[in-house]
Amino acid sequence: MQVDFKIIRQTQNTAPLLQTYRLDVQKGNTILECLNRIKWEQDGTLAFRKNCRNTICGSCGIRINGRSALACKENVGNELGKQQLPDDSKIPEITIAPLGNMPVIKDLVVEMSSFWDNLEAVDPYVSTAARKIPEREFLQSPEERSLLAQAGNCIMCGACYSECNAKEVNQDFVGPHALAKAQRLVVDSRDNTTENRLEKYNEAIKGVWGCTRCMMCNAVCPMGVAPMDQIGKIKQHILE
Repeated sequence: MQVDFKIIRQTQNTAPLLQTYRLDVQKGNTILECLNRIKWEQDGTLAFRKNCRNTICGSCGIRINGRSALACKENVGNELGKQQLPDDSKIPEITIAPLGNMPVIKDLVVEMSSFWDNLEAVDPYVSTAARKIPEREFLQSPEERSLLAQAGNCIMCGACYSECNAKEVNQDFVGPHALAKAQRLVVDSRDNTTENRLEKYNEAIKGVWGCTRCMMCNAVCPMGVAPMDQIGKIKQHILE
């Protein structure tokens, strides 16, 4: 089947331009496979990120038909299935754009400095500063480890950050990705700075109270992390 891929292209100093590429594809082809073919067969100047091709690294985050997703996870059939397709005489379309809430470097490649800076702002590492470090390792029970599982699935793809309405209007908000990581540390039995963390995450609209509960982060997360739910758990810890 033929599909028109409408890709928003731009550089840092130019206005966005919609460019169309037509491909013969199978419904099972991933969007990343289609982008590769466009680059290899039609336009070598097209820029996008990729790496693992297997929903592990998070590199290929983009917006597909207005929704942030991983290009290696979504396929043509699923994307067309979400649309009300035109009659058989018209070629179906898939629109591809860069992630939101971050400036574009070129085409589908965005500058992610703010994403990483906001992650760093929540101190995303286990702190053992006041503890005696064990000779070999910290031990956790299966129950303690299970508390980390959902938030630990985050691959830092930027999909939640891209769709975050709170971040769009409030640049001080650290973002759902950072607070999902923060919740993981709040409940980590190896960390000994829980009270300090909760005080920090309680900071006005920069921390958990900056979340508008729009649920977009939950809707687009490809790994089921449910960042808004993690933010809610931190709020509960604060209120307790």
